Amino acid sequence: MHFKADVIATLLHAPLANVETHWPLIVDALASLKILDPAVEVAAIASIGAESYLFAPEREPGSDAYFRRMYEFDRSLGNVEAGDGAKYCGRGFTPLLGRSGYARFGKLVDADLVEQPDLALDPAVAARILAYDFMLKGVPKAAAEGDWVKVRRVVHGDLSGWKRFNGILIPLLKLLP
Repeated sequence: MHFKADVIATLLHAPLANVETHWPLIVDALASLKILDPAVEVAAIASIGAESYLFAPEREPGSDAYFRRMYEFDRSLGNVEAGDGAKYCGRGFTPLLGRSGYARFGKLVDADLVEQPDLALDPAVAARILAYDFMLKGVPKAAAEGDWVKVRRVVHGDLSGWKRFNGILIPLLKLLP
């Protein structure tokens, strides 16, 4: 582990207790998939920090009407039933989204996320989802190549949040040997 909890908390303006609790889970999940290295640590910290000031798994904010408008019957997300928009809204350190995403990652982490989507808010489960997401989307390769735009795009789906991501990224990179 190259980054200490107090450094991460200070950089992200996140509660130290959250970082002390959750960072080891994330490191362990990345290590279990053999993708833990300094560049991946940077990608994880910057990605989580761009999504949340709490350094904790979160549920995407929004009303049922918002989730209906954004995600209901979105076949690209596997949302095929009434209520899927709200039921499978974003959850985790970085948002897991859509019925098909919950089904896919549920199998990978051995949790029934389709029937119990709030399990994606459990820090240990959320850390494992993040690690699998990174592995499947090629984050380790992009991070090793220093392609941080690609890291942001593949983790988030687009470049929204880039300013915060980059604002976290630059000081992290300066801390690497």
